[in-house]
Amino acid sequence: MAITVRELTELPHLRMEVVAGSSGLDHLVTWAHSSDLDQPWGWLSGGELLMKNGRTLPPSVDQQVNFIEGLVSAHTSALVIGSDPASPPIGERAMQRADELGMPVLRVPYSMSFIVLSRAVADALLNEEASRATRTEKIYDTIHAAVAGDDPGVFVRRLRAELSCELYIVDAETLSPILDGTPSPPDVLCDRLREEITARGGAVPGTLRFAGPRRGEVVVVEVPYEEPTFLIAHYPNNPPLDLVLLQHAATAVAVEVAHASLRADHQRQLGTDLLSQLLEGRLDLQTGSTQLHQHTMSPTTAYLLAINGANATEERRLHIGLRRRAIAHLLLRRDRVLFLLLEEKPDDNRDRAHSPTVKLLFDRLGHNSTIGISNPLVDSSRAPAAAREALWALAGASTDSPIMTYEEASPLPALQSQEEAQALVSRVLGSLIEYDSANGSDLVHSLSVFLETRRSWQRCAEVLNVHRQTVIYRMRRIEQLTERRLSETSDLAILWLALSAYNILRVDETGLLHRPLGAARSSAAD
Repeated sequence: MAITVRELTELPHLRMEVVAGSSGLDHLVTWAHSSDLDQPWGWLSGGELLMKNGRTLPPSVDQQVNFIEGLVSAHTSALVIGSDPASPPIGERAMQRADELGMPVLRVPYSMSFIVLSRAVADALLNEEASRATRTEKIYDTIHAAVAGDDPGVFVRRLRAELSCELYIVDAETLSPILDGTPSPPDVLCDRLREEITARGGAVPGTLRFAGPRRGEVVVVEVPYEEPTFLIAHYPNNPPLDLVLLQHAATAVAVEVAHASLRADHQRQLGTDLLSQLLEGRLDLQTGSTQLHQHTMSPTTAYLLAINGANATEERRLHIGLRRRAIAHLLLRRDRVLFLLLEEKPDDNRDRAHSPTVKLLFDRLGHNSTIGISNPLVDSSRAPAAAREALWALAGASTDSPIMTYEEASPLPALQSQEEAQALVSRVLGSLIEYDSANGSDLVHSLSVFLETRRSWQRCAEVLNVHRQTVIYRMRRIEQLTERRLSETSDLAILWLALSAYNILRVDETGLLHRPLGAARSSAAD
């Protein structure tokens, strides 16, 4: 550890005499510096042992008082005066001021070389750096052991032993432990930490220090990780604190948190595979239910969400946030839509759209996202139907109403349910769908693009990457098959409504959801 002023005075070969300011003898000495300047504090960074030739000591008492106050303002650890008979005496008022401010004033004989004093301080600092290097090496050895042993609990226990403190690794928002098998901070400590953060307007400085709830000192540093994470160190008996070592520990924790995240990513991929099989209807009722229970999910209290507007980074933050709160979930991305199978808490059953969990999702995904919520899954075989319900609700969501449930959603005029939409699609577009399936053509998509380009032959041809005459031929064929004319307003309205419904409900033979019809696609044969 760094040497204190008291420990220096106890070294007999230095022959130090305490003249004043004995209450500050426990100041740590970070460096030894000699100066004969009248105002040396402008060149001090704090913690220095300032050595001054007695002959250059300010002669008047007022100047000596000002000199003492200037050293205190620079957080100098102590003043050492090398005196001889020619040195001016230290005035009584200056010594009283040093006592009041806790600024140690030490005297050494003129024959005592300042080099000897500097060497004593340097040797102490070298010993401290050697000790810190050894402890830092042990901290990073702890990382290797944790990765090899795959046990976060062992990692934290070893880290606590190296730092000689109580240690907690928690989510910055919930203050819950984020590593399996590691302790939770006491409630009283969490309450104090929240008070300290609130007192700072919600901002956390680089190092947050405050008195422990019962004794000692608490130090909080942020762990460099993609999701806000705290390392809380509680020193019950106020031992000397090494912030550099604590920052090394925070880096070590970041490595372990990332390693634990990799382990969780494997479970996440297994969940993604399971949800894909459920939505494709590839699992029988018993197998699907069994595998859901293995992911700590019950079909009777689970529901499916379709989310639009979430990018890959937000998707990962969502997964980490849910996992840190022990909320069972499965994630699957299909083109621009993110599907989330979520365990619904019993107290959220009455209003799923405004449950705390769904609010958390919306906060994590940002204000540009919209969410559609299905009815409860009930059993695993209903997953494909739940996907269609979630998409139907998603189509009814908007920036004004970003969260929509299936029961509340009416995304299309005159259509109040998914069943009504399906009946409309079959009646109006059924002949086109059958023709495309039998001939490998793309009439449904061509019709959608034609309407989106406001019935412009040329613009439609450019989007489809075909000749203008090909577009004309396709529209004539559509009129023949549907028995509806594209020049008639009433026929156009029903075709647009049916295409909109089809876009929401569209599912291929395997049950995988397609992208919207308006998305760019390559041309298909007629």
